[in-house]
Amino acid sequence: MDIMAAQETSTNASERSLIVIDSISKIPDSYPEEFNDFCRANNLKPPKINSGNGKALAAMLANPSSYFDRDTCDKFVDKFDIKTRDSIQLFNKHYGFGIQTSSERGKNYIVYPYCLSKKHKMRKNFNFDGTEEEKNNEINKIKSSIQSDYIDVGNSEWQLGHKNPDSEDNTSSNLVLQPPIQAKYRDNYIFIDTITKIPVPKKMKTMIEKGEINLSNDQIIGYYELFDNLRQRII
Repeated sequence: MDIMAAQETSTNASERSLIVIDSISKIPDSYPEEFNDFCRANNLKPPKINSGNGKALAAMLANPSSYFDRDTCDKFVDKFDIKTRDSIQLFNKHYGFGIQTSSERGKNYIVYPYCLSKKHKMRKNFNFDGTEEEKNNEINKIKSSIQSDYIDVGNSEWQLGHKNPDSEDNTSSNLVLQPPIQAKYRDNYIFIDTITKIPVPKKMKTMIEKGEINLSNDQIIGYYELFDNLRQRII
């Protein structure tokens, strides 16, 4: 059968079945009008429908009684010749622009009736807790710290450090140029570049215990899946 238009009644998660890619004859060239109305009412900007993300979104919206897993995501992009490095990324990131998506592990679909994602609500309701002058003062403090710690530090004072403190790799790929301020972070963080860094496991554990990092349920599941896949490679 062709891709169906979005249903007008609520679809429970337990009622959804795995999509059959062979049943999709074409990708709609527009989003359902109900969805467009929802976006307009909430000032949402969905991806362009002719993009990879847009085509994936259109397929999910047109099949509200089905879900996509990794295998069917792969089959979908292959069938419609959609260029991507990771097919599932086209299906599982739409909460970022404001619409609620599946919270079920391994199942990708758009929640219907449509509702706003937590990320959209968080952005919409975000306000600085203070006056405009206080906000600008805080911004200027941050800028001042960056100026003194990075920009005003002479080139001769910069040092080479290891990106990953726990790695035995001494090649240039594991080295990063850093100003002296970075020294206090070296044993606790893995550096992506000079400024961007992530905590090593023991540091992350401490930060979580102290409440310095609060992870959402989706993030916990995402990290679990990521590191479980990495773990399988070394077993």
